[in-house]
Amino acid sequence: MSAAPAVVAAAPRPSRRQRLDAMPTWLGASIGVLVIGALWWVASAVLFQASGSIPSPPEVITHFFSASEWASTLSNLQGTLGAAARGYLWGNLFAIVSAMLVLLIPALEQVVTQMAIVTYCLPLVAIGPILVIVAGRDYPQGASVVLAALSVFFTSVVGALLGLRAAPRTALDVIRAYGGTRLTELRKVQLIAALPHLFAALKIAAPAAFLGAVLAEYLGSGGDQSLGRALIAAQSNSDAPRLWYLALVSGGVAGLAYAVIGLVARALTPWSSGTPGGSR
Repeated sequence: MSAAPAVVAAAPRPSRRQRLDAMPTWLGASIGVLVIGALWWVASAVLFQASGSIPSPPEVITHFFSASEWASTLSNLQGTLGAAARGYLWGNLFAIVSAMLVLLIPALEQVVTQMAIVTYCLPLVAIGPILVIVAGRDYPQGASVVLAALSVFFTSVVGALLGLRAAPRTALDVIRAYGGTRLTELRKVQLIAALPHLFAALKIAAPAAFLGAVLAEYLGSGGDQSLGRALIAAQSNSDAPRLWYLALVSGGVAGLAYAVIGLVARALTPWSSGTPGGSR
């Protein structure tokens, strides 16, 4: 009597969603860049050909291969990055200290929350010229630093508060059982628990600080050597290709700042990635 042939079940066909999820990140990013480039080229050739307000991609890309253009851009970026870095540090430091004070003195929560909301709702375009006048010639980058700090405060204070309150209750109970104070809880447990939330906020704050500094320079801060002044010069000369080039450089620097903070976060908080060792 012959044995019955084994029935091999066919593997289920992956769904479209599963195929998209399995796509490499670089492939999706490349497709997105190609689509945006194609739409840009069509808009420059069809919709805005007469006005020339949207230059073609080759007109803009040529600026990236100009040594003199890069030398000028790097010189302008130094002042902008310096002001953005100082504003980023001061804004985040004030946000973290404010969040820690709320944990130590709960009565301050309303004050800190209202401060964060006010800084978030302030129209930076409106207060920027005021800050430029107040800073004056004695501190030409003052407005850039302040606008960069204001741009990050709300995001960082919310992220710090969420993180500090995410500390495991059992760990806090152990500290209290051994006679630990609120400061001990904050130092031993809550600050460590807050790192993933805090770094998530710091990633968003990094490009915000840079763009806040550029906005202040566009409004008159930063002196003669700054990215904002370069944007003003290109706009005054109706140099659309250089204006778009500078806009792309600004976006690239902001994206790089986000990526750098993300790498630092993955190195310092590998447990927050959801996989062993922090790898994806």
